[in-house]
Amino acid sequence: MKKAIRILVALLVIGGIIAAVVWKLSDNKKVIQEQSQLAQDRNDVIPVKTKVLKRISIQADFESSGTFQPYKELSLISDVQGRIIKLHVDNGVFVNEGSVILEVDKDLLQNQLEIAKVNLQKADNDLGRLKNLLGDGGVTKQQVADAELAVENLKAQIRGLDKQLTLTVIKAPISGTVTGKTVEKGAYIGAGMPILNLVNVRRLKFQTFLREEEVFQVKKGQRIELSADMFPERKFTGEVTYIDIKADNSKRYLVEVELENPGGNLLKGGMNGHSKFSSGQTATFLALPRESVVGSIRDAHVFVVEGGVAKLKPVQLGNIYGDIVEIESGLNEGEVIVVAGQINLAEGTKVEAEELTSQR
Repeated sequence: MKKAIRILVALLVIGGIIAAVVWKLSDNKKVIQEQSQLAQDRNDVIPVKTKVLKRISIQADFESSGTFQPYKELSLISDVQGRIIKLHVDNGVFVNEGSVILEVDKDLLQNQLEIAKVNLQKADNDLGRLKNLLGDGGVTKQQVADAELAVENLKAQIRGLDKQLTLTVIKAPISGTVTGKTVEKGAYIGAGMPILNLVNVRRLKFQTFLREEEVFQVKKGQRIELSADMFPERKFTGEVTYIDIKADNSKRYLVEVELENPGGNLLKGGMNGHSKFSSGQTATFLALPRESVVGSIRDAHVFVVEGGVAKLKPVQLGNIYGDIVEIESGLNEGEVIVVAGQINLAEGTKVEAEELTSQR
């Protein structure tokens, strides 16, 4: 009997311990869930920096990216066939217009020219005798006409050979640096074969594409400030020499600005750069900080805060003025836009906004 009572007491104690453990685990789970929910509620609110959209007035200067291109560039093609007997240039050498590039063996052409001249002399003599006999009735007018035609054919052949002989000396049609040379002395070249390229970078053309509202602010002869991405601390000055009269498929107009290449070769063809156009006019517009734009300039969106919630709106942008851009449509003055922290946002995200008070 006593043994049964001890067993019963032991079971009651063990049951009490188990009940206490279960209650404690349940309480801990409830606390963890409450903390998790609190953390979730806090993570649902994203801190961002905002700004109220306003209209501003600034000097209507604008910038545009582009590339520096050679002032002149030409691929030199052979007009004659033969073996190269002299080659006067190599890659990297600067040559002036009219300088001899290479010479082709001309012995065969020279022999053909001498034979043609001999034949012409004989044809002239034959023509003279036929004309003398024509009056005596010994020959026909057709024979004289055929002899005259033979003389003219030989004269044309001689002119052609003279031209081919001049082509055996290939000269530089423009001044420039030799690049892409494909021939060597002793090589055989044919008519239409590429020989080398001539590239003149002592002067450069900065090419940029402007929107229609920008291009009408640019005039030929206007002085433009330029910079190269490789030398951002240096400024260059060029002159507008060409403004396209027809837009490309993206509705932009090619504008070329010519400039001297410092040192003759500081800038290379194909380098990227920027141009700054000054119109001397004042522009008033609804200004958007450039860092607030989500996506590309052509497909721009902006997060707007309404009732503590972020909303993504598409916007149409206009001119770019340094770190601000013009809003053409999509936003209204007085709206609150997100300028920092938008990387963590999505449509409908709750936000905790801190307004920036700077002018731009």
